[in-house]
Amino acid sequence: MLRVKYSSIILFGALALHSLISKLIFDKINLTSNIVVDEEFHLQLGEAYCKYEFDKWHPKVTTFPGLYLLSSLLLGAFNLCSTYWLRFTSLLFSFINIILFYCLFNTNNENPRWQNVISAINLSILPPLYFFSHLYYTDVASLTMILLLFLLSQRGHHYLASIFGMFAVLFRQTNIIWMGMVFACYVLKELNTVYQKKPRKGSSRGDSAKELIQLLKIFQGDLWITLKRTTLQFWLNAASYTSLLLFFVLFVYLNGSIVVGDKSAHEATIHLPQLFYFSLFSIFFAWPYFASEVLNFLKFARTYRVFVLCVLVTSLVIIHFNTLVHPYLLADNRHYVFYIWNRFYGKHFSFRYLVVPVYLFSWFVIIKKLWDKSNVTFLLLYIPCTFVVLTTQKLLELRYFFIPYVLFRLHLKNTSSVSLMYEFFSHLLINILTLYLFFTKTIQWEDYDYPQRLIW
Repeated sequence: MLRVKYSSIILFGALALHSLISKLIFDKINLTSNIVVDEEFHLQLGEAYCKYEFDKWHPKVTTFPGLYLLSSLLLGAFNLCSTYWLRFTSLLFSFINIILFYCLFNTNNENPRWQNVISAINLSILPPLYFFSHLYYTDVASLTMILLLFLLSQRGHHYLASIFGMFAVLFRQTNIIWMGMVFACYVLKELNTVYQKKPRKGSSRGDSAKELIQLLKIFQGDLWITLKRTTLQFWLNAASYTSLLLFFVLFVYLNGSIVVGDKSAHEATIHLPQLFYFSLFSIFFAWPYFASEVLNFLKFARTYRVFVLCVLVTSLVIIHFNTLVHPYLLADNRHYVFYIWNRFYGKHFSFRYLVVPVYLFSWFVIIKKLWDKSNVTFLLLYIPCTFVVLTTQKLLELRYFFIPYVLFRLHLKNTSSVSLMYEFFSHLLINILTLYLFFTKTIQWEDYDYPQRLIW
């Protein structure tokens, strides 16, 4: 009991310090710039919805109005519809995310709770995510809904989980994939439990590789028998998820696309190198957990050299024939990705091929870290869901990596205190550098009277 209280004191102490520092940075950003990149569209609609003008829209916005509806709910009654308060909604939800990170770390691993506090803080200051916590973008609140979706489902509150799954989709349409993942996890684990005739215990968190094999047997001939043994509660829980999936399918059919607004700028495509870019994102920000795996990867490559060679050649072919460059990537010099692409991928054609071993190493570590005999279902669903979410996007945008990265980081087990400290100070240093550049470097665009600034 004292241990729980001690960890709670650490959590709320860290949250208070984090909130104080973030508020100071938040005020500085607001004094520096009134509009940052895509806030040009979001702030217009946020202000309109905050004033209950729900008939307004902007053709450049491609997502549902979840962010603006949330602003209306939180700020409308108090008439707090300025840029400052609209941005503050992101900061508020970033604080909520710290608590949700902590709860999910406690659920997904057996690390000491004080380490989970540090992990939660480290994830909250993930540099790109932390930066957008100070701006009026959809990403932070969208992540909050996804975290609530996973947490409530893991704790057996499936009706509530499906509701927050709906809210998540209102912020970003591709969140339907993560809702589908939660649904699939629930169904597979429940069927596995019924098949083995084991009594239910809470949210049925555990399974194993052996149980997975037994689960596969269900679909070879015992599916109907297993389904007949399920309870009414199972079907009610499943219906709560299924109804949302069906409504979303109906929307896509009627809309003709998953995108609302400017469909031409976000056409669905197959862009496999997005998986490689995500692996670089992961290894860069979670490098302490990758560094210790170099020798293991080399050993794996020597043992399975034919397999690794085939994957290497396949990756080279994918890069050669499927590297797509969105016009926004080449035109918008307000993002770090613009400079990374032009100074490496675009300037040195061989660079995109030379970095392939890094991609393979990164994915080796991601899969190795997520492989857990006590929960193989997560990995087997995480890979295809990440594949669908990322490879259907032509634009290379770091914000698309937030949710798959957060889910990866939440499921890292046995993290050492040394790795946590390295991660913390790395994130801290990068945040200091990026905020310094934001405050000191300006970019002049002819179409705008005010200076533009460099962001993630």
